[in-house]
Amino acid sequence: MKTRLLIFISALLLLPPAGFLLSGNDWNELFAHSSDATNDLSATAITLLLLSGYTLLTNLLVKLRTGNNPLTTQRNYFLTVSAASAVTGWLLVYLSFFATSLAFGGIIELVLDTLLFALLAPAALSTRALLGSFPGLLKLLARGLPIPSPTNETKAMLLVSSAGLGLLGIAAMPSQQSWLLWLAPLLLLFALQLMWHESTILLSLKSGNWSRPVCAALAGLIVGNLTILIYQIAGGIAPSQLLAQTGYLLFGLLSLQLGDVLAEHWRGTQRRTPTQTRKPFPIPVVVKK
Repeated sequence: MKTRLLIFISALLLLPPAGFLLSGNDWNELFAHSSDATNDLSATAITLLLLSGYTLLTNLLVKLRTGNNPLTTQRNYFLTVSAASAVTGWLLVYLSFFATSLAFGGIIELVLDTLLFALLAPAALSTRALLGSFPGLLKLLARGLPIPSPTNETKAMLLVSSAGLGLLGIAAMPSQQSWLLWLAPLLLLFALQLMWHESTILLSLKSGNWSRPVCAALAGLIVGNLTILIYQIAGGIAPSQLLAQTGYLLFGLLSLQLGDVLAEHWRGTQRRTPTQTRKPFPIPVVVKK
């Protein structure tokens, strides 16, 4: 798991600069298009607060519907996902530096943005859990069209090639390849999973079960639009959201796949609530002296 995540982070950090240099550009051109504009701190703080409330609300609804509160029973897992979400958020900001203009802010904005990034993936996973608590929706999505797929080796080579070209293309041709900002990291994570003989969130499509990827994509769409809507209502300025919808869908898939990778650390361990105590041995043992 750690090796895959290290390769994932290293590729996102190193391939865009390589593509920028291979395209014949100069470093001065890279910093010339950066923006000095900063985000609205109050709007970011309000968004962070309300999105936190939304995450707690979705987990409460999951508990009411299923009797299980993910934030309680999987506390360490969600803390790890939150840290990975913060890192992923800044990696995407780093990629956007090569594709579009980038705003630089002070230390307060850095802290608020980090906290907001750390909340996005847990919010998406909580929303997906809520969607998954509706049996009718899961049954409907489980009857989808099966999609045949080639061998894992072939898929891994195709995905890693596409992800590498995408990360190189973000910097080499930003006006034509900016849409790869969200797709390339997801393809790279898929490829690494297959190269390590692990499953991806698209495995169930082979049998026609679309529930996991569809619920994850819908969760990303809901969380992405809700976050931007709160930010705009709070007074922040956001770019046009029409083209961003695909990015939100891919973000939901990326959050679920990243969550699956991190969950491997807890594979094979029994989940216990913090208040759960071990039951005593039912048969008394008598020791004769």
